[in-house]
Amino acid sequence: MSEKIRFETMRKGSETNPRQARSAVADKGVVQEIDQILSRAVDAGATDIHFEPRQDGLLVRMRVAGSLEKVKAIDEEMKINVLNRLKVLSGMDFTKTKVPQSGFFKMQVGEKKLELYSYSLPTLYGESVTVKVQYKQSATKRVDQLGMGKAILASYRKALTRTSRLFLITGPPGSGKRTTIYASILEVMQPGMMAMGFDPVLKYEIPGMLQGKLDEHNEFTFAEAVEALLKQEPDVAYIGDILDETEARATIQGAFAKRRVFARVTANDTINAVQNFMDMGIQPFLIAASLAAVLNQRLLRKLCRSCREPYEASEALQKELGYKLPPGAQFYRAKGCSACNDTGYKGVIAIFELFIPSEETNKMIVAKQGVQALHEQALKEGLSTLKADGIRKAMGGYCTLEEVINAL
Repeated sequence: MSEKIRFETMRKGSETNPRQARSAVADKGVVQEIDQILSRAVDAGATDIHFEPRQDGLLVRMRVAGSLEKVKAIDEEMKINVLNRLKVLSGMDFTKTKVPQSGFFKMQVGEKKLELYSYSLPTLYGESVTVKVQYKQSATKRVDQLGMGKAILASYRKALTRTSRLFLITGPPGSGKRTTIYASILEVMQPGMMAMGFDPVLKYEIPGMLQGKLDEHNEFTFAEAVEALLKQEPDVAYIGDILDETEARATIQGAFAKRRVFARVTANDTINAVQNFMDMGIQPFLIAASLAAVLNQRLLRKLCRSCREPYEASEALQKELGYKLPPGAQFYRAKGCSACNDTGYKGVIAIFELFIPSEETNKMIVAKQGVQALHEQALKEGLSTLKADGIRKAMGGYCTLEEVINAL
C-alpha cells in the first residue's frame, strides 16, 4: 500500500468504552487489515464494501460496476476486532451488537477524498457491516465521453440547447445517473450563468456551481430545499431524486421559469418515467409542456480488449433475442488474462435509451394514453431502446450479451 490513508471520524458513540475503543483502533494487525481493504476498494472504484459474517469468520466483498467481487476472508479470531474498528471509525457504539446502527467517516487516500457511510445489522453469525463509498471529485466527464452512440449523442445535445425545460435521467442505483447529469451541466454551463444543485449525496463538485446536500442534521425537508433553490432563480438547476408530488411540482415549476432543470427519477425505461410523474399527481399537460428529454441508462462491465473471445450469433440466439441482426453478427465472451486480473472485464460501459417528446407524443401524454401506446409511437418515431443500444455495444465487443440481458 503506497499511499497513506487518513481518517476523520464524524461522531462518537455515547456509550463506547474508551479503553476498549483504543484497543480496537490501535491493534496494528486490525488497522492494517482495514487500511488494505479500503485502499483496494478505492483503487478498484468500488461503491460498496460488505463485511459479511459467516460461521467461521468474515467474508469481505466489494461492489464494482454493479457486481460483487470477493476481496478476502477474515478468520474468526480477527472478525470481532475488524467489525469494532469499522464501528469506531464510523462513530457507532460498538458495545451495542443487537441493534442496527449507522455511521459516517471521511477518508483520504493520496489525492482522493471520500465520504463513507456505514450500516450495521445483527445476523445469525454476528454483525454485518456495509460501507458505502462516495467519491468527492471534480466533474470532468463531458457528454461525448459517456459512451453514447452517435445518433443518441446528437439528439441529446440538440435537446440540451433548449433553455427552459426539464431533463430527466432514470435508471437503478449505481447506473451512473449523477455522472450523466454533471456531464450535461458542464455541456450547457457558460460564464454568465448561475448553476445550483441540491442532492442527498455530493459525488462531484463543479467549479462555480453552488451545491448543497441534505443530511440528518438539517431542519428542513428535501422538497423545501428544492423550493428554496428555485427561488434563487438559477439558470441551471440540479435536483436529486424526485420521490413525491411536492418535489415533482417544484421541479416542473422550475422548468417553466426559463431555466434548465436536471433531475433523477426511478423508472425502468423512459416512457415509464413519464407515467411515474402522472402517478405522482402531476397534470399531463404540465409534463408535456415542460419535458425536453428523458434519458434511461445502465452501467455494464466492460470486456477486457486483450482477451475477449468472439463467437457467431446462432439462429436460435437471434430468435431468442427477437432482434434482427446483420449477417455474420458476432458477440464476445469474457476469458481472463493478466491485464484484467483474470476477470475478463476492465472498466464499465453505459447503455442508453433517449426519449425526446414530439408533438404527437405530447398530445398522447395530455390525452392520458397508456404506456404501451406511447411506447409504440415513440418506436415509430425512432426511439432507440436500451436493448437495441446494448446489442449494438455487445456486437462491438464492449460488453457481453448476457450483461445486456441481465440489465434490462
